[in-house]
Amino acid sequence: MKTHRTNPSFTYVRTPPCLSPANSLSVGPYKIPTWSTPLILIVVTSALVPNVSLIGHLCGAGLGYAWASGYIKFLVPHEKILRWLETKLNLLGRLPHYVSVDQKTYGRYGVLPTTMVPLGSIPRSPGDGQRLGP
Repeated sequence: MKTHRTNPSFTYVRTPPCLSPANSLSVGPYKIPTWSTPLILIVVTSALVPNVSLIGHLCGAGLGYAWASGYIKFLVPHEKILRWLETKLNLLGRLPHYVSVDQKTYGRYGVLPTTMVPLGSIPRSPGDGQRLGP
């Protein structure tokens, strides 16, 4: 299992965890495999936060693990189908920030374009407004 040790909450599953013992987080004398960290966080969150769906979060994590492992990649439509839908629905004309299948640079799930706006150019409030507090 290929995981990131710097942030064990986010994993990218490739191989079974038993084949790569270096992917574990050391907490005292215990070694916790990084693939289990999201499951532990789900259980802790369901214990601390009331009215949280444990089953729903576990199903979401299960689907995430299945997707990252490649078990449900067959659900992704082929790029020819996506191109046909883009042209048929005229998505580039209708949606201002739509990223076409042909415009991607880092593969199908690549980096989307972003803009950096300097903080000084963003107005703090739309108008004078009313001051809250003392």
